[in-house]
Amino acid sequence: RAPRLRADGPSPRQRAAAPAAAMPETDGLQARFEKELASFKTLQEALQKSYESRMGLVAQQQETELVKEEFDGIEEDAVIYKLVGPLMVKQNVDDAKANVEKRLEYIGSELDRSNKIIADQEKEVQDRQRVLVRMQEEAQQAAQPSPGGE
Repeated sequence: RAPRLRADGPSPRQRAAAPAAAMPETDGLQARFEKELASFKTLQEALQKSYESRMGLVAQQQETELVKEEFDGIEEDAVIYKLVGPLMVKQNVDDAKANVEKRLEYIGSELDRSNKIIADQEKEVQDRQRVLVRMQEEAQQAAQPSPGGE
């Protein structure tokens, strides 16, 4: 018996065979997608750690600002002690103020560096996200039957 030709596209048997023929390409796309997704998740984790690091720096900056405010209102003949290991060591008021200023400068520069790192990481995460979305769209288009084939 001769096969019947259908005017509306491939037969059910032909449709069933078509996905099997496209499987190696689909498997390659899936593997590439999973690799990109793993990379994206790793970048997100690194970005989260950078956010946490910056939050720690902001907390240190706020604490040091409070110390600076305390020092601004302190009298010149006040006695200041600095904790060095298990010991409390007497420290000159001017030296203590200078140390707090240096610490604020250092924290500020670390915050600037951290902000640059975060900006770079955010850009990289956005770029990877765009790649993933594009890959998903391509996979969906490949999964849909072409309009000319029906």
